[in-house]
Amino acid sequence: MRVLALLLLFVLPVLAQPGPAPQPGEVSESSYLEGRIEALAGGKAVVRLRDGSVVSADLPIEEIGPGASTARFPRWVRVGTDVVLYRTTVTTAGGQQQTYVTVTEPLRIPYLLILLGVFCVCALVFGRGRGLRGLLGTAVSLLALVFYVVPQINAGVNPLLVTFIGAFGILVFSIYLVHGVNRKTTAALIGTSLATLLALVLAALFTRLLGFTGLVSEEAFYAYRSIQGLDLVSLYLASVVIGALGAMNDVTVTQAAVVQALLQANPRYGVLELYRRAMSVGFDHIGSLVNTLVLAYSAGLLPAMLLIQQSGTPVRYLINLEVFAAEIVSMLVGSTGLILAVPLTTLIAAYLLRGTGAYAHVERRWPSPGERKLGGRDTSWALPKEDREEE
Repeated sequence: MRVLALLLLFVLPVLAQPGPAPQPGEVSESSYLEGRIEALAGGKAVVRLRDGSVVSADLPIEEIGPGASTARFPRWVRVGTDVVLYRTTVTTAGGQQQTYVTVTEPLRIPYLLILLGVFCVCALVFGRGRGLRGLLGTAVSLLALVFYVVPQINAGVNPLLVTFIGAFGILVFSIYLVHGVNRKTTAALIGTSLATLLALVLAALFTRLLGFTGLVSEEAFYAYRSIQGLDLVSLYLASVVIGALGAMNDVTVTQAAVVQALLQANPRYGVLELYRRAMSVGFDHIGSLVNTLVLAYSAGLLPAMLLIQQSGTPVRYLINLEVFAAEIVSMLVGSTGLILAVPLTTLIAAYLLRGTGAYAHVERRWPSPGERKLGGRDTSWALPKEDREEE
């Protein structure tokens, strides 16, 4: 206790000392506020805050684009709009403090919550129990990204390692939570993990061959400036893995379910026969989902495509820029991983469901074609042609 008292005796005076005085032009205080626009006049807005007070705030001005002669306010600037304000207090050269209030954005949170409610209602009405478990799995996935992956990267841990561990944990929890713990979901989990690992190896190889630095976006640049020692290449590879993981999870669970349905329809199918029949569905998955993934990545490149058309630089050298090349690598690696996930999961599911004798109890109740006799009459004609006995 004496040691603690002496420690407090020396520490408290230090903590009580005022901090260094703010320099002229330095922002000494900043905060966000919410309010509603009540009037507009002369480039300023009269905004009533949540606590009932009224402030005058500067309005944002849209940048003047080609063909525009004067600056204009955004379309959402009108009386009655709920807005977010940014208030800063700046110390002037005379030591005085001056406060500035600026309208930054419309308040979008209420509408986002409405859209989230529509999504949840649709999931619960049409998905029922599995829809509810899917929502829980989605919530856990987001929480894992926000409270595990991002803090670990901020702490200086390798982004690729953290993302792979977090993604695997998310997969285990979400797949088993939504679809239960069984051979089908285990096959989907193994197939997704193997395909993700192969995609990661492919991405790492071509990232090295193409000489990427990881500065593929403004966000990456600001993160590099803010977080000391951040490995941007690993961060880029982590984003590639997360981008392809959702589509892989969808197709692997579906493929494993196809194998299970085929085996339930005819438990006498062998591993290779199950694989051949399930892949007839897998080919359709590959065709549709690869196109979906390519379009999803291309959607983010629409502004860049417009710039390509307006630029006089040859397309060959524009594509050679790291910003465009990185998006192309992400798209191709994600699509390749998706393609590999289909046959891998199908083969694993066929082995786990049939090769290990999982349906032996069903097969005992499923007579062979030669045993399908009823009153001395052969009823094997009811079976598919390829399942009938050779005469």
